[in-house]
Amino acid sequence: MTDARYAFGSFVFDTVAGVLSRDGEPLPIGQRGAALLAALLEAKGEPVSKDDLMARGWPGVIVEEANLSVQIAALRKTLGQNDAGADWIATVPRFGYRFLRQFASKPLASEPLRPVLGVVLSEGPADAGSGYFAHAVVDGIVAALSRFKEFAVVAPPIGSLVQDGASVQQIAATLGVRYLLRCSGQRAGDRFRVTVHLLDALRAQELWAKRFDGTISELFDFEDRIAESVAGLVGPAISRAEIERARRKRPDSLDAYDLYLRALPLFRTIEPATQTEAIRLLEECVRLDPHFAAGLARAAWAYERKETFGAGISESERLRALALANAAAEEGHDDPQVMAMSAHILILLGGERQRGLAMVHDAYAANSNDAVVMPLYAFCHVFVGDLELGLRTFMRALDVSPAALMTYEYLEGISLAHLLKGEFEHAAQWALRSIAVNAQWPASWWNLASAYGHLGRKAEAEDAIQRLLIMAPTHRLSHFEPIASRYASRYMVFVEGIRKAGLPP
Repeated sequence: MTDARYAFGSFVFDTVAGVLSRDGEPLPIGQRGAALLAALLEAKGEPVSKDDLMARGWPGVIVEEANLSVQIAALRKTLGQNDAGADWIATVPRFGYRFLRQFASKPLASEPLRPVLGVVLSEGPADAGSGYFAHAVVDGIVAALSRFKEFAVVAPPIGSLVQDGASVQQIAATLGVRYLLRCSGQRAGDRFRVTVHLLDALRAQELWAKRFDGTISELFDFEDRIAESVAGLVGPAISRAEIERARRKRPDSLDAYDLYLRALPLFRTIEPATQTEAIRLLEECVRLDPHFAAGLARAAWAYERKETFGAGISESERLRALALANAAAEEGHDDPQVMAMSAHILILLGGERQRGLAMVHDAYAANSNDAVVMPLYAFCHVFVGDLELGLRTFMRALDVSPAALMTYEYLEGISLAHLLKGEFEHAAQWALRSIAVNAQWPASWWNLASAYGHLGRKAEAEDAIQRLLIMAPTHRLSHFEPIASRYASRYMVFVEGIRKAGLPP
């Protein structure tokens, strides 16, 4: 049930009567203005798409987007600016709008469900001619980041917020964001430099920084390279910060999103009790919010991890995972991460190769810089699709997002692709690189043992098997038979290798 009255600044809005008042005096905003304002306030800080807003303002009527722009402009004029000097209604590029600042209502979440990232340009000691370039770079970064669904992006008009002496917290408070991406540009002759800092604004802590250098002759390629690199690095950095934020919260304050975040660090373990706990957290997450697409997809994926890397799952658990994946695909059809995870599950646990490849292709087309989408797209192709395409995508993922939480899986995926191509020396080298990053990931040891088995390096193969069995004592050749049946026939190259290496039947 939505709240009937919202108070913000000197305003009170009654959603039932559709009346906005300031200091007790009613203000004329019209029927459509009231419907749009109600939709924005009811979202409690979350972005609202243009389609949803037009459906609220013009129910059952097809109108042009310009009509929405006119109504939003009128609302902004009526509301003016908040105490921090910013409009109450912020534009979310390529998506819609959100109500910027907190307002009083009961109950009201203190912050949006998804983390919100503000992108601002800090004017540096660049010459006057470099301003257009810095603005273009920021626009490219905003466009690239706006394709991510895990966090929302707010980009105010350039120069409207970054003032001399303004602190990170002041800028973030004005924007109503949790994270801040500050960009600055400099030009010297024919050379450009752009510096980007990602900050946890609430804690005034720098999470990541990078500098990019280029020449004016490569201007457009330079803009694209910065946007791609920042998009590939910001997502993982925010993911790590969000996980730590959830860990700091008291257990009695957990909501569906926090349960989701708490499950993420457990998600990549092979320890049975921890796998069980990850599934428990994610099942509770989707019980609290059965429409939370990312939670549904991760819950399905947790079951697949137990099947592939743990002691296996029952038929009822397999069906539960498929039901979760299908629900996630329905709820999150516009979320590339959700679609990629769901496709992965439908291929691996459901054998739906063509449907899964089509879904993961659409996910990759929607956001080819996402640190989760890239490796899932690659794995799906290595397992059942275009092997060469899978290998190229893993190499690109490693280049675009070297700081991702899944780096060791990128390396393991490259190893597996070489293994299935019969390039056993390369497979062993890449497996060792993955092990150097995470020696507790069994798939890397599988690949290493299989490669050594094919190469006839018996002692090294046996050592890899022994290390694998210490981590995963239940793993046997029979463990891989049902898995192999869902993959392309080339996967038997892997199975034959671990048989040669001495994995017990």
